[in-house]
Amino acid sequence: MKRVMLVDDSPTIIHAAYDELEDQGYVVEVAYDGKEAIDYLKDNPEDMPDLIVMDIEMPKMRGDEASKVIKANPAWNHIPIVALTSVDPDNVAESLTYFDNYMIKPFGFEQMLSLVQKMIGPAD
Repeated sequence: MKRVMLVDDSPTIIHAAYDELEDQGYVVEVAYDGKEAIDYLKDNPEDMPDLIVMDIEMPKMRGDEASKVIKANPAWNHIPIVALTSVDPDNVAESLTYFDNYMIKPFGFEQMLSLVQKMIGPAD
């Protein structure tokens, strides 16, 4: 089973994406800000996600800050991270530095599923 971590401060986005990814067979972990995502990685070394889908604009710790921390850690830097942003990518190019790909909000679930499968393959 492949694991996807969803990191977003919007319960609506988390809930919808969680349900859809689980329906496709992925194991889904959830965090509501960048700090919570990093805490999960520290506390669950045996359950590392295969992919992290993370909003950029969040309270406590922004997604680009969390992504920078993750990419700097040798135990985690292999995990691909997809940015979620409602801003034109050209306007947040610097924020996207530590991400492997991005999706623009609003997005359809088919778009998210397609990107998840492209990045890590089917759930198996």
